[in-house]
Amino acid sequence: MTHPLPHPPDLPDSAAFDLPYLRARASQCRIADDELTALTGIPTADWEARLTPQSLSSAAMIALARILNTSPESLLCQPGTARAGPRRNPQLTPQAAVLHAALIETGPVHPDDLASALEWNPTRLTRATAALKAHLDQPNSPQRLISTETTIHLAATPGLLTSRQLDNLHHAGHCAAALSPTEATAAARLLNHTVLGLPVNASAAQIPRLTNRRLLAPIGPPAPHPDLLFALGLTASPMIGYPPESATVLTGAQAALATP
Repeated sequence: MTHPLPHPPDLPDSAAFDLPYLRARASQCRIADDELTALTGIPTADWEARLTPQSLSSAAMIALARILNTSPESLLCQPGTARAGPRRNPQLTPQAAVLHAALIETGPVHPDDLASALEWNPTRLTRATAALKAHLDQPNSPQRLISTETTIHLAATPGLLTSRQLDNLHHAGHCAAALSPTEATAAARLLNHTVLGLPVNASAAQIPRLTNRRLLAPIGPPAPHPDLLFALGLTASPMIGYPPESATVLTGAQAALATP
């Protein structure tokens, strides 16, 4: 036989739900009104008049906090007092932590491909995305989660890095690490298509990453970067006078690759 959990101890009679915060968390976590109504037993339209800590069982309060990815205490406030500063950063759920780790390991990815890789259904990915987005959406967070219908990825919080720092990062050999398997495959396909005179089918999501890694020419249609060709010994010099010399460089590379 199970017993209902008692109300949280030391709960003042004057305590009340912080309804703006509660509604904001529900919106961030994409919890529908019917789910909240079923959980609390009170229609969301009547919350202002009827939803109080005393009208809700401890078990229901804990379940409400869990579905909103926060603590029961964070749902409460003293009437007449306003919260100062930013909202609390909710604790990261296990699924959101897995999603965060996956996005660190990859670049922009289609949500369907990500769900397939994680062996999740779309609903699980949607909830994990909402939880991670809320977790990162804090003033002191260095990252933001960017999610659309076609791509999901992590991005730096705007304004943290100066324009000079960004310029230094993108032009000072910041991508000297060994190629990942995906990058190595892309480079091999890039060279093969160039030798055979085929169009390079680099996806729009891949182009910025391949360009930053100096695998893809910085301007013009997708083509091998002159530095890549130089690194493989297919040209006599790295990128100099690009793009005017691009045609000569690529023609020389094709001839070098085609030579037995």
